[in-house]
Amino acid sequence: MKKKLAVIAAILGIVSMGSMVSAKDMEITPGYYDVDFTKYDFIDTSLNTIQFPQGSASFEPFFKKLDTLVFENRGKVRILHIGGSHLQADVISGRIREHLVKEYPGASAGRGFVFPYSAARTNTPASYASYYKGIWDKNKNVQHEITKPLGLLGIAVSTRDPRAEITLLLDKYNTEPIWGETSFRVFGYSDSNDVEPVLRIDSMDVFGTFDASSQSYVFTSPRPIDTIQIAFRWADTTKQAEVAAFITDSLFKDSVARADSLARVADSLRMDSLGITPPASSSQQMAQAVAADSMFQGDCEDVLDTNCLNRDEDMQAALDSVAADTVPPRPHFTLTGILAENNAPGITYTNVGINGAKVANYFEEICPLFEKEMSYYKPDLVIFAIGINDANVEVFNDKQFREEYDKLIKRIRKVSPKTAFIFETNNDSYRKVRKKKYVQHPNGEVARKAFFMLADKHKAGVWDKFSIMGGLGSMAKWEKADLAKKDKVHFKTAGYHLLGDMFYKALMQAYFDHIANLPAEAPVVAQAKPVQAKPAPAPTTIPAASSVAPKTQAPSAKTASSTAPATATAPANAKAAAAIQAKVAAPAPTATSAKTAAPAKPETTAQTEVPAKQPVAKTVAPPQMPKIAAAAHKDVPMPEVVKQTAQPTQPKIQVPLKPIPQAAEKPTAPAPSTTDSK
Repeated sequence: MKKKLAVIAAILGIVSMGSMVSAKDMEITPGYYDVDFTKYDFIDTSLNTIQFPQGSASFEPFFKKLDTLVFENRGKVRILHIGGSHLQADVISGRIREHLVKEYPGASAGRGFVFPYSAARTNTPASYASYYKGIWDKNKNVQHEITKPLGLLGIAVSTRDPRAEITLLLDKYNTEPIWGETSFRVFGYSDSNDVEPVLRIDSMDVFGTFDASSQSYVFTSPRPIDTIQIAFRWADTTKQAEVAAFITDSLFKDSVARADSLARVADSLRMDSLGITPPASSSQQMAQAVAADSMFQGDCEDVLDTNCLNRDEDMQAALDSVAADTVPPRPHFTLTGILAENNAPGITYTNVGINGAKVANYFEEICPLFEKEMSYYKPDLVIFAIGINDANVEVFNDKQFREEYDKLIKRIRKVSPKTAFIFETNNDSYRKVRKKKYVQHPNGEVARKAFFMLADKHKAGVWDKFSIMGGLGSMAKWEKADLAKKDKVHFKTAGYHLLGDMFYKALMQAYFDHIANLPAEAPVVAQAKPVQAKPAPAPTTIPAASSVAPKTQAPSAKTASSTAPATATAPANAKAAAAIQAKVAAPAPTATSAKTAAPAKPETTAQTEVPAKQPVAKTVAPPQMPKIAAAAHKDVPMPEVVKQTAQPTQPKIQVPLKPIPQAAEKPTAPAPSTTDSK
């Protein structure tokens, strides 16, 4: 029996309007990211859903926070996406974040955690730029020897160089400014109390407040900014004067030049290890050659190459030895992360990833500050994408793999007990056996089954990336389609974007399944200036014979009059009845049901039956989340805001992800075997 959707008031966040709006009446657009999947027939879009082996009840806290944000324009929703090199590069996660920000302007509550990866001489996430000055040493959770306590991000940089600075340009690669941050928490510590970070705004140094409980410095910007510039100051003004004099000393400049020269030599050695011969006359062209060859420039070409990783650490040791000779003894400052947010309601999406990371690299022995730093973020949803490095072994111990995930999940639940979890199965990958010779990785399917068992145990969701992309051997097809790299582990930008598009659609479909099951009646939210909406026109639907989903036309905000009570109960009017009729006439939802699609729960988790790839009718691009106030962060006069958001909405057609075949359904394929990428 179809339930009537609740009538919800003024979800656009404009308090002067009180028109009543139903969830079914929200503006629906195809999405600027729709992809023609007909040229990628190896991708099984029918499997592009979030599967819930134990149902979606554990997602209710996350979905309800989204409801509060979407329908009442208040509160914050925090998402954490954690993995290996795929997440350090921030292309797939950046794509998902891009959809959230661009499709729903005004929904951003900040950029989240960021880090000066360039100071650690590794690739910076593709979504922002990182620059540094001075001599820094690094600690990453994948190193053999770690000398500094690490936190949530699994990486730290330390300096005792008086000229040290770091700069992050959050809007560097955005065609239009997106980020306007006002609150910053710099996580870090000094081996004495003599040095502290300062936030540099408009050439002025702003001192923060030290929070001893979190080992962080809290800064507030007087205006929204998208550039984070951190310098360091010694608490004793006499020492600061000595530092200023020391920086001008010619001997110091010469010694720094020697250190920088050695860094360039180390980079050239790395070029040699990659087989790249730079022109003798152009070091700049040499750097460009590496940038063109790999999106992971500045790091090992193959992040699974342990010999390269070890060689990189040897180069670091050489640089540290020069730094010790050139910079006189003075306090160290170690930076473990920067949390950038603002005070507006919205969504914050943080990516966490280190090239080569495994599940155990985030354990307490390596990252003791993990929970402490996470307690200031408290994610509502955690997306796990760790696994490709764990499975990159001759014999994969899936039992140990699950136990390690259990430990990591326990750390997260200690901080945020109601967090919802989604596991990404590993992408298919190949293993290099000799030069230019690759073989299919045999551990992919084993890892896939392990992820489903974890989801069953922890009442989590699963996005079966391995099966969606085509199963065992599909990475070769992605490479042929110019979506994956030659290493057959990583994707090209187009491939990451495609994965991000599909994950986003699957997540939004899961959310709209939740909306479809909202209570039949709900009180209307009171507004500052209550008004009553006129009855909406009958919904416009597309004939059932078409392959396009039925569509309702959103009511215009201009039709509102001014006589509604402050609070009321949603009436069962003609508009609601028409909406129900349209819903009944619509084809059955193609997304896998949270309860019906899940395999029956066995007596013990260890024997959980993992579903084979079950073909489903090709999914139509899911409806998009209701638009959130575009002017949430801007100083726009209220009448102008109303004018901008009150334009009549024209009905738009939804295009299916993939043409629905006219013949019989695709036969059931055998359960694929898997391999994942970082």
